[in-house]
Amino acid sequence: MKEILNVFMWAGPIMTSSLLFAHHGTNVSYQQDKTITLNGTVTEWSFSYPHPQIYFDVKDDKGTVQHWGAELLPAPIMMKNMHTGWSKESIKPGDQLTITCNPSKVATAAVCLARKLVVNGKEMPMENPPPGAKNE
Repeated sequence: MKEILNVFMWAGPIMTSSLLFAHHGTNVSYQQDKTITLNGTVTEWSFSYPHPQIYFDVKDDKGTVQHWGAELLPAPIMMKNMHTGWSKESIKPGDQLTITCNPSKVATAAVCLARKLVVNGKEMPMENPPPGAKNE
């Protein structure tokens, strides 16, 4: 019986501590030294943990539609920003957006890390709100 307890006593902390290292870093996935700006139409908005995501369509010069996805700040920061313009209803399918983001390191992937976002002409906050920020 002591052997079983001993195994759980060591295995539990080891297994749960591995969760601390499960989160990816943006330097692994995105080109931090490059930004692109895209104009498109929102197809889906997922205000979810750990990173809210926007899916949108972009038309090229020939009218060909390319489906894109963008990852936003971690949800806890976005929750703080709810008091400065963000909510689950901030973005809806059909909304027009302009997004400046870091593209994926995988050249064929149509995904990016959002740095600046304008939805229907309104710039959305993309960083921690300043102390005392008012709800817009």
